[in-house]
Amino acid sequence: MKWKQLLPGVLGVAGALLLALPSEAARLQSWRFNARENQLTFSTDTPVQPRAQLIFSPTRLVIDLPGTSLGRSATDRSVGRGVREVRVGQFEAQTTRIVIELEPGYILDPQQIVVQGETSRDWRVQIPQPQRGDPPNNAPTTAAAAAQNSVSRESAEAATQIQGIVATADGFFVRTRGAVPEISVRRTAERHDRNRKIIIEVSDAAIAAGLTQQSLPRNRYSISGWEVTQTSISPPQVEITLSLADSSPDWAVRASDIGGVVILPEGVSIRDVADSGSPTAGRSVAVSPAPDEIAEADVRPPSPPPADAPEVPPAPAELPQVRRGRYVVVLDPGHGGRDPGAVGIGGLQEKEVIFPITQQVAELLSEQGVEVVLTRTGDYELDLEPRVRIAERANATVFVSIHANAINLSRPDVNGLETYYYSSEGARFARTVHNIVLRELGMRDRSVRQARFYVIRNTSMPAILIETGFVTGAEDAPNLRDPLWQTRMAAAIAQGILTYLQR
Repeated sequence: MKWKQLLPGVLGVAGALLLALPSEAARLQSWRFNARENQLTFSTDTPVQPRAQLIFSPTRLVIDLPGTSLGRSATDRSVGRGVREVRVGQFEAQTTRIVIELEPGYILDPQQIVVQGETSRDWRVQIPQPQRGDPPNNAPTTAAAAAQNSVSRESAEAATQIQGIVATADGFFVRTRGAVPEISVRRTAERHDRNRKIIIEVSDAAIAAGLTQQSLPRNRYSISGWEVTQTSISPPQVEITLSLADSSPDWAVRASDIGGVVILPEGVSIRDVADSGSPTAGRSVAVSPAPDEIAEADVRPPSPPPADAPEVPPAPAELPQVRRGRYVVVLDPGHGGRDPGAVGIGGLQEKEVIFPITQQVAELLSEQGVEVVLTRTGDYELDLEPRVRIAERANATVFVSIHANAINLSRPDVNGLETYYYSSEGARFARTVHNIVLRELGMRDRSVRQARFYVIRNTSMPAILIETGFVTGAEDAPNLRDPLWQTRMAAAIAQGILTYLQR
């Protein structure tokens, strides 16, 4: 924050990225493959979101179950009729993998592969009859799975990196790094047709390594599935495909001048756009039991993972639970537009840091049943008084203004977290959030302080202003640039807010 702008003018904040909430691992309970119907069915004890990939040489359909434990040694079954075998194993510590491998010389048409959820726990995978032939040279690797998220990447150098997609309080935001994305948009059907898709083509773009299927929004705002695919390496191009539920409105898509792509509903308020239900799209398949042609296995309760299972980093702490629909939190990303806020090492701008953090805090709180209102939803200027007015009109439970700090560039030794309050109840709120952020990120502690900043002095609810670090700091500036660190900061702030609301 630039201290000269603490009087009415503009304050500052910027950016967002989706954090997958931790949950207890699901268990694969049973699976079977019917060779006559070319159909795989499987069940888990809790909801899962499969990902299917078709890989050639040899041809095999790979189905990953993120967040799922097998709990026993790997299993394989010989099949025949063009299918060499079906095998099930623990691909990673948190991912069970099912592979349908064809006999040499056989291929599948990826357009005829259907992954269908009968419920979010019971799934079936229908493959066409394997055919003899050579794999295509440029075959797509992502199967057309019904209402599922998928990411298909290849190594590519590009001006724009696709880093993440988040559901916000207004719609969706595609987070990018590098050049402002160049996009073109096409639609596969009209407003009232079924099986509608919106395809966003991003030129000179590549998929960042940190973007995974698990990090994409799930069934939010009537979008039943997302596909992110590196469709070309030379020239590099990425396609982002939105699968729309039947009830979905039209969506406006535009590139943001500060990077990223904004996706907003047209003609309706986001409050009127329902989340889509459990993925059940796809065609129905009649199954005629044929016991002699079914490879089948029941899976016992999970045992400890094998000794050679890869280690995974510890999951972030569970977010506190609050009563759904009871609280309204106003998040204030300051600055914006012509005002970049504080500018630090390497030209790092405050507004480019805090908007992703704010958007992600909003997503996390929304997933916990909190109503979230943003004072600013794009890169534009907004005076201080309207920010306060938004909070008052929303009858907010609490108000949180998120910023990044600055001091002279000759003082890179100054780093750390500061949190400000005005009222006595704001002091308790500030200490709660401040202490949790310190605990989760291990930052230098520059204390909780009382101040007369306009937005926390003129709001009637408990209000705080948090400075997430110094853009001029040798320690803080690299962190503030780092999307993973921004994710951790957002999670810690959300945890602090929820902890306070639990009082």
